[in-house]
Amino acid sequence: MDTTQSTQGKTGGRSRQIATGLVAALGAFLFGGFMALPALVAVVPRLRRYWPFALALFIGVLGVRGLTLLGVNPLLAWARVRALEKLERSLGGEVSYDSFHGDATFGELNFEGLRVRLPEVGGEAGIESVRFNTGMFLLFGRTYTVSGRNLFLRVDASGGKLESYLNRLEASPGADSELLIEGGRIEVYGSPTSAVFTLSSVSGGNSATGWNVNVGLSRAELTLMDRTHDLTVYGGLSVGDLGDGLRVKADLRAVDDEAGFGILRGELQPGGASSMTCVLDQVELGPLWARYRKVDSYAGTLRGQVRIAGDLNRLAFGFDCEVQDFSYYHFTAMALDPEHSFRLPQARLTGTLVLLEGEQWDFQQVSLAAPDATLATGEALNARGGGKLTLEGRFPELSGVLEATVESGMVNEPISWSPTHPRGLDSVQPNIVLVAEQFQQLDLEWKLEVKQLTVDCEPLTGTLAGSLQGRFQKQPGVRVGTLRASGELTLSDGRVRCLAIDAPLTASLAFNLNAPTGRAALKGQLIAELGGTPINCELTGDLQRPVFVFTGANLSPEALGRKIYRYSPVELTPAEQLARREQCSRIFGPAAAVEENPFVAKAAGKVAFTVK
Repeated sequence: MDTTQSTQGKTGGRSRQIATGLVAALGAFLFGGFMALPALVAVVPRLRRYWPFALALFIGVLGVRGLTLLGVNPLLAWARVRALEKLERSLGGEVSYDSFHGDATFGELNFEGLRVRLPEVGGEAGIESVRFNTGMFLLFGRTYTVSGRNLFLRVDASGGKLESYLNRLEASPGADSELLIEGGRIEVYGSPTSAVFTLSSVSGGNSATGWNVNVGLSRAELTLMDRTHDLTVYGGLSVGDLGDGLRVKADLRAVDDEAGFGILRGELQPGGASSMTCVLDQVELGPLWARYRKVDSYAGTLRGQVRIAGDLNRLAFGFDCEVQDFSYYHFTAMALDPEHSFRLPQARLTGTLVLLEGEQWDFQQVSLAAPDATLATGEALNARGGGKLTLEGRFPELSGVLEATVESGMVNEPISWSPTHPRGLDSVQPNIVLVAEQFQQLDLEWKLEVKQLTVDCEPLTGTLAGSLQGRFQKQPGVRVGTLRASGELTLSDGRVRCLAIDAPLTASLAFNLNAPTGRAALKGQLIAELGGTPINCELTGDLQRPVFVFTGANLSPEALGRKIYRYSPVELTPAEQLARREQCSRIFGPAAAVEENPFVAKAAGKVAFTVK
């Protein structure tokens, strides 16, 4: 027997075993430490002749596992790259992460601090920890799962970017996937609206037929025009596209600890006929409005429904709500006295508000109607009745119509033409005008039916009635609005008690659209008799400068004026003389009281007297 050939044969066999063992050790990249099990052949007597293979396999497995611990695993590297490519392709942004580890045997890929830039929506997505389970041996089988914790998403919803991005997302043509994430936060920003949602869970899936994501919410912070509303949320939202277009479903209850609570349910498909319905169980207007304004305040309870339709570029809120115990108070317009608040025991709020591209609010037939309300609450003028206010336009450029009926009210500004008296009837206007001036821009047409407006303007009393219509305009950058009116108010049961005169007065007040309301034309007739002297007086002119024309007295202006001041069928007591002097001073001025002639007041330029 050739010893040399025998030795060479054994050496060659051992070399082949060693080489086979080392090659087999490469399977440790996929099967892990289990590849070392064949090394047990070294302890089986009949298999000990294969010890070179077992030793090489054992040493190779140790080497491969060492490389894996150092991050050098070509199979995991391939799977990691494939997973990141899938993510980058589906979300459309660059992907980065802080650290990675995996298990090729069980098909697990683990990322820490995974982040994705979302340039299409001006934002980013991230997750604190995420695991891709791709199936045994990293085969990316028919279904793989993604699980993790603490999702973060920030997107810009203005300009239709978010909706366009969601519509672009398509179902994966490859393997199906399942998603399950615990906790997180979503920020949707825009101007003037933004929102921050705290997530309890995120679940969903992706397949060849579409994708769907279910979001469980625990909290929502909605910011409208720089004011934040903090809501506790029970339930959640679902967003997806199952082949028939983007759909958003909601089934949640939101609670604001101060303002109230409501329910949102329904399905919204942009461009379709679908809608969501928000049921407002109870909304307290006081604390809600206090977040926006400090110079005025609302109170009352709002209940009703809001129908939400459209898409993210044009989201329409159609509402039909009942308002109870409503009141509105403006500090300066209501003389710093809450007793002068506008009050509506019951009203109905209807119309549609459209949010355009997340930035502008469009008013469409937004109406507030009340059968009984306070229309004016000032000291000089108050009124009560029913009415309806309708507004339209893109805020702050609003226009509208106000239709109201004055069932009762009172004008109680004393008449005075004294140069020392700053006010008169020409300065009296309903304080709703001051409220309307708080709008940045407003063009309001109005119609007013006056059924009964009591006049208690010393020395004049009576009742006004009639119909008026007109227009109120407030231009941007201008503090004071412009009020114009047309129509006529007539005075019934009119009576004048001034100095010696105590007689009935028939009169009317005519308004013209081309003139300020303070220039409303006066027309009236007073007939009296003082000790055989007829006092026939015609009233003309306007509210700012009335004209009194006396005829038939056959007295000079000075003599007639003195008789009006002094006459009495019985001698006046000292107290009555003092009261007459004080009345003359208040109405006609101190000089007229000294001269004992009311006609002296014409020198102040506020009133004119003519004697024929």
